[in-house]
Amino acid sequence: MRVRIAVAIAALCLVSIIVVVGYLRHALERQATAQWTRERGQVAAALAAGFDRSIDEMIGDLHFVAGIPAMASLPDLERVDRAINGIPADADAEKRHLLDGLLEDGRFSVLFVLQPNGDHYLSHPFNVQQALKRFNLADRPYFQEATRSGYPVVSDAFTGADGIPAVAIDVPSLGEDGKTILHLGGVIHLPKLTEIFATAILPPFDMGMLVDRQGTVIAAAGRGQTVEAPDTALAAALKAFQDTSPIPGRAVVTSYFSRTGDGEILASFVRLHSGWTVALARPRSSFVDEIAPEVASISTMAGALLLLVSAIGFAIAHHIVGRWEGARRALVTAHDELETRVRERTAALDASRRELSAKSRTLETILDNIGQGISVYDDSLRLMTSNRRFAELLRLPADMVRPGMRLEDYLRFNAMRGEYGPGDPEAQVAERMTLARSFQPHRFQRQRADGTALEIIGNPLPEGGFVATHTDITEAKRAEEALRTLSRAVEQSPVSVIITDPRGNIDYVNPKFVEVCGYTLDEVRGLNPRVLKSGQTPDTVYRDLWKTIAAGGTWEGDLQNRKKNGDLYWERASISPIRSPDGTILHFLAVKEDITARKAGEDALVAAMQAAEDANRAKTVFLSHMSHELRTPLTAVLGYTEIMSSEMAGPLPPYHADFVTAIADSGRHLLSIIDEVLDISRIELGSYRIIHAPADLATIARECVGMLCPQCIAKDVELRLEAAGEMPQTTDARAIRQILINLLGNAVKYTEAGGHISVTLDRAGGDPRFTIADTGCGIPADKLSRIFEPFQRVDPLCADPARGVGLGLAICRRIVDLLGGTIAIESTPGKGTTVTVVLRESP
Repeated sequence: MRVRIAVAIAALCLVSIIVVVGYLRHALERQATAQWTRERGQVAAALAAGFDRSIDEMIGDLHFVAGIPAMASLPDLERVDRAINGIPADADAEKRHLLDGLLEDGRFSVLFVLQPNGDHYLSHPFNVQQALKRFNLADRPYFQEATRSGYPVVSDAFTGADGIPAVAIDVPSLGEDGKTILHLGGVIHLPKLTEIFATAILPPFDMGMLVDRQGTVIAAAGRGQTVEAPDTALAAALKAFQDTSPIPGRAVVTSYFSRTGDGEILASFVRLHSGWTVALARPRSSFVDEIAPEVASISTMAGALLLLVSAIGFAIAHHIVGRWEGARRALVTAHDELETRVRERTAALDASRRELSAKSRTLETILDNIGQGISVYDDSLRLMTSNRRFAELLRLPADMVRPGMRLEDYLRFNAMRGEYGPGDPEAQVAERMTLARSFQPHRFQRQRADGTALEIIGNPLPEGGFVATHTDITEAKRAEEALRTLSRAVEQSPVSVIITDPRGNIDYVNPKFVEVCGYTLDEVRGLNPRVLKSGQTPDTVYRDLWKTIAAGGTWEGDLQNRKKNGDLYWERASISPIRSPDGTILHFLAVKEDITARKAGEDALVAAMQAAEDANRAKTVFLSHMSHELRTPLTAVLGYTEIMSSEMAGPLPPYHADFVTAIADSGRHLLSIIDEVLDISRIELGSYRIIHAPADLATIARECVGMLCPQCIAKDVELRLEAAGEMPQTTDARAIRQILINLLGNAVKYTEAGGHISVTLDRAGGDPRFTIADTGCGIPADKLSRIFEPFQRVDPLCADPARGVGLGLAICRRIVDLLGGTIAIESTPGKGTTVTVVLRESP
């Protein structure tokens, strides 16, 4: 019986132990699971909120860049090339520079700018743009939604134009008329999105999934998952959660059973504000396995407690309490570890915020250093922020640019100081406040009281309010007016103007060209100027022309061309290249003047000059021959006169001696005239030879002064020479003597008794210089300009009776020219004349 009782008691104890231990194990697992569920739901919500903030930051970055003036237009549309899916790499460099800044943080894979019709304008980086497989994205749902709403759109998954699965953020930029100017967007390839998403999966989660609004998996990580091969059970549970239309940002924790043998799965689902849904999960078995050692230990101790309850009840109870406390501490430790990891994640988020703050400060610095004034107002039309240029450009006091300043006060301040022109200031303020409250894009220009011009562009912000950009366009206006003036000048130019491309094909001709040639602009556009070629101009001229301008030089010359009606005409052309800032030849500019009439006049003038030269040469030959013919009998006359004067045939009566003397004087005077005629004839015929040899100019001057001294003494005229020592020079001594004798002879002839003549020899800048000055009657001012021409004489009333025929100075001038020197004359009637001769060293 006792055995039966013992067995019954033993069986009862065994059953009790089994029931208690089973219940205890189940209770511990249930309590741990409930605690894990509560805590993981909070963690999942926090991680989802952080992911939402990241998306909002990316949208904010794109929206900020879209509001910069450089993104307000597509200036290089004409350079869009389908072959490279947009504009070249060197086009619109300012936009690419801004997109470089967005790519630096590594969140975007590709950035793009689309035209309003969906065509690519550019993608960045450029190598991605070149590899795109689609040029137009107008059929993309996100593009259509952004175009329709005018607000940023986060897309669902799609296969990108580069062939890689991705999601995109599209931020439309609107003009003042509300129409879309461009779409600025960022593409995140799903592998990169998975990489970003994987960093959010922290223990105790060991797998996660992100789906778009359509339920398509766009990121998957953990337990061997990929976007292409996600966990089907988790995906199904996530789809079921989406179908409930959950509230964004609120975490829902539930469980489902795995199809791969992992049993029950604990999962946290959160719908993001972007419409995407995130799931973080872990098999319940893995969690239970973590606490299994503790649960087993507790169960064992509980069994021992029941077996020994009669003997060591208190000790067993105490031991069980200790083990329970150990389990609690283990849970607390696990909780602390989780909190530590959450704090680390929070610290990482804080670091990201600090980095974002640093970037914001960088952007503020950039804004303070750009040339436009920028101000941002909130939805209550109060100033949120502005850059330094805004205050400088509008000359605003410090209290007008402090945050919180009302737009109405700013407008009233401007109206009171006349910024908006004449009129009622309050009416001007009311008009502008009405426009501002509409929060519509606007763009206008206004002339300020000081004459400067401003362009104001306003664009609404998605959260309310608007950003205004003020640009000083005074210089642009002036440049525009200057361009219009230049255009009018070209159109009204009295000469023909032709502009060609680098290949020489005509792009533009002005009205004068049409008038001269007879061709209209439409007739010659795209043609080469050789359409005017007459065949009369040598080909070497055209080869020289192209060689010169292709090398960047300017070619000038005369061309004989043919008009549309077949008439030939002459034109003087100046052709030069037009270069870009980097030196590339963009166009050629030809300025042409019709010189047909001038050419005809020049030809007539050349013929007349040739006839005059022929006549002058004939005259010179005639004079030379006549001088020779006169010299022969005159020599005989002078010879017989000398015989008679020497009384070789017997003495002459006194009155006959006077006649003989007069005949001799007249003969010698006539002989000197004949010599001068012969000299001028030889010079004009080119037979007057200059023979260079070493000579002393001081000696030549003394000889010439000595030769003229007798005449000066006879006429009571003082003649003096001023020369400091020897002055060697390689020159023609005979020519120098002839010059000095002619000049001294003139001085003696035109200087009255009691006057004086000076001859000075010195150097002027290293060159020898003769100066002959007299106190004679002088030369009238009206004759000075022609005094070196042949047969020009001073007033005969002031001259000696034997004054000559006016060839002396002409001969001097020509001989000085042959010597390479200069001769100048200064004279004052009644006071005298000074002649200066400067010689050059002969080679």
